[in-house]
Amino acid sequence: MSLFDLLSWDAFGSGWFWSLIIVQWVWHGAQVLGVPVDCLQSKDRGQLSTIVKWRVQRRLLAARQAPLAIVAAISFLVSVLLILGFVYHIELCAAASLLIVPELVIFRLGYRTAETISAKRQGPEPSIKDLKKLHLKIYATGAMAIFFAGIFGYGFEVLTQ
Repeated sequence: MSLFDLLSWDAFGSGWFWSLIIVQWVWHGAQVLGVPVDCLQSKDRGQLSTIVKWRVQRRLLAARQAPLAIVAAISFLVSVLLILGFVYHIELCAAASLLIVPELVIFRLGYRTAETISAKRQGPEPSIKDLKKLHLKIYATGAMAIFFAGIFGYGFEVLTQ
């Protein structure tokens, strides 16, 4: 039996999809804008403020320097995945879109939070408060992603058989 045989193209019924979704949300739950969540509880606010400013500037720079061609290509690919997955019922495309779309939502939420922190030029306490709000939004996005993956997975596994 080869490795190719072990990988099931039956996306929602295989372990690879659920393993990826678990790793994805454990990763997002451990850090916010690249700052580990444990650091948000740190007593050293000066060092944390420096890390937050650095990470905010990196996020803003990355988002502002993204060429229009990259944004258009990502939009096109995600649209194709959504259409193939949910209109033409190709299970692998539906599973891939349920992994990718929440990433785009989290990127947008992070960008908006980075803009807020950068525009206000605020001290460490309001920045930490904004990061904690972002962390809760990431958890809510993760819960919705897992919920929809379960619902659509059930639909693909049971209703299309």
